[in-house]
Amino acid sequence: MTARVDMAYPRTEVAARMPPVHHRPSGSSVAGPGPAADRRLVAGVVAVTVLLAGSRWGSHIHVGPLYIGDFLLCAAFLAATWTALLSGKGPERVHGPGILIGLLLLVTGFRLLTVQDDLRVALRDAAPFAYVAIAYLSAGAYQRAGDRGRERTVRLLHLGLLLHLAWMVVATLAPAFVATLPSVGSTRVFEIRTDFDVAVLGVLAGLSILRMRRGRIWLHASVTAAALVTGLAQVNRAGLFSCCACVLVAVMLRVAGDGRLRLRAVLLGAIAVLATVAVLPISPAGQRLLALNETATASSELVENAQGTTRARLIAWERVLTYTLDDPVRSAVGVGFGPDFLQRSNGDLPIGRGMGVRSPHNYLLTAFARLGFVGLAIVVALLASLVTIAVRTVRRGPPDELTSLCVLLVISLLIVALLGVILESPFGAAPFFWAAGILLAGERSRRARARREPEHDPLVSSPQEAIA
Repeated sequence: MTARVDMAYPRTEVAARMPPVHHRPSGSSVAGPGPAADRRLVAGVVAVTVLLAGSRWGSHIHVGPLYIGDFLLCAAFLAATWTALLSGKGPERVHGPGILIGLLLLVTGFRLLTVQDDLRVALRDAAPFAYVAIAYLSAGAYQRAGDRGRERTVRLLHLGLLLHLAWMVVATLAPAFVATLPSVGSTRVFEIRTDFDVAVLGVLAGLSILRMRRGRIWLHASVTAAALVTGLAQVNRAGLFSCCACVLVAVMLRVAGDGRLRLRAVLLGAIAVLATVAVLPISPAGQRLLALNETATASSELVENAQGTTRARLIAWERVLTYTLDDPVRSAVGVGFGPDFLQRSNGDLPIGRGMGVRSPHNYLLTAFARLGFVGLAIVVALLASLVTIAVRTVRRGPPDELTSLCVLLVISLLIVALLGVILESPFGAAPFFWAAGILLAGERSRRARARREPEHDPLVSSPQEAIA
C-alpha cells in the first residue's frame, strides 16, 4: 500500500498535503493538564502498597475500629473526589471499569437491604464484595495520570514489594525472632500468611524480570532469585502455582515488549526451568506438591498432611455446593450476608470448626453461596474478562510498566483466591480490584481510541489517496 502511494506522489508532496496530526505518548490515554497532574500518583496506590508490603499482619494495624487499609482507601476516595471537583471536566472522556463492576455492587447492595441477622456481621461478610468499588478509583486515576505519574506509581509499588521481600527473608530465616515480636490484632508482626505472601513474592519476581536491562541485569536477577527461593521455602502449593505463573507471564511480556525472542531471554528461561526442576523436589512447597502423588517419595507425615488438606477442601466444597443447591432461593440469590453458610452446611468440619473460618477457601464458591447464580454469573464474567485482557496484553505488549504490574497482580492473586481465602480479605481484595480497575479501564480506553482513530498509513491523509 505504501509503495503505491510513493509511486503516485512524491513523498514531499504527500507530506505537504497532510494536515498536522498531534499524537499522545504511547503510554498515555488521557493526559493531565500540566506538570502537576503528570506527576500525580494513581489514586489508591498508597493503600495498595501498604497492604502488599505488610500483608495480613499489616492490614491488622488499626486505631480503634479504623484499620489502616480502610483509612487509606477512604482518604484516597475523598482526595480523588475533591480533585475531580476542582479540575472540572477533562479534555477527554474518562472510561469507567465497566458494567460488571456496577452490577456486582448493585447485587451486593440489594442483598444488604434484606439482612435480618446481626448487621455488623453482615457488613463484614459484604465487605469483600464492596471492595470492587476500588476499581472505579483506580480506573479514573489511571487515565488522568501522565507517564511520569504512572512511573512514580510503579516505583512506589516496587518499593513495597521489596519491603515485603525483606521481612519475608527475616521471618523465614529467624522464626524464633518473629515469635518475640508484638501482636497486631489476631496476628503477629512479620507473621507469614503463606498463600498470599508467596503470591506477592511471585509478583516481585515477575516485575524484576521485566526490569532486567543492560547494566542492571544481575541486580534484578538477584532480586528474582531471592524472591523465588524465599517463596519455595514456604509450604504452600497455591503460592507456588502463582510464582510459576508470574515468571511465565513476565517472560512472555518481555518477549512481546522486545518484539523478538532474544538469545539472552532464551538462556535465562532455560536456566530458570533447570533451576526449578532441580530445586522443586527438595523445597517444602515442592515436596508438598509432589506429596499429592500416591507414589511420592516424601515422608509419610508430609504425604498424609498434604493429601488430607486436599480431601478436606474437596469435602467442604461439595457440602457448600450441595447446601446452596438444595434450596431454589439460595441457588438463585444465595444466603446473603450474615448467615454462616459454611457452618450450616457442615463444610467447616473438615477444615476446622471453631477456628473462625467463614469461607470454603474458594472465591467462586463464596460468591455462589452468598449471591447465588446471579452473583456467580457476574463474578465469573468479571474474572473471565480480566483473564482475557491479560492474554491480550501479553500478545500485543503492554502500553506501560504499570499495566504489566497489574497483569501480574491479577493473575497471581486470582490463582491463590481459587484455593484460599484471599479476595475475601482486605489485604487481597484491595490490590486485586485496584489492579483490575486499571486493566478494565485501559482496555476500554484502547477500544475507544481504536474506533475514533483507525489505523492508517502515516504518509496517507485519506483512504482515497491510498488507492490512488
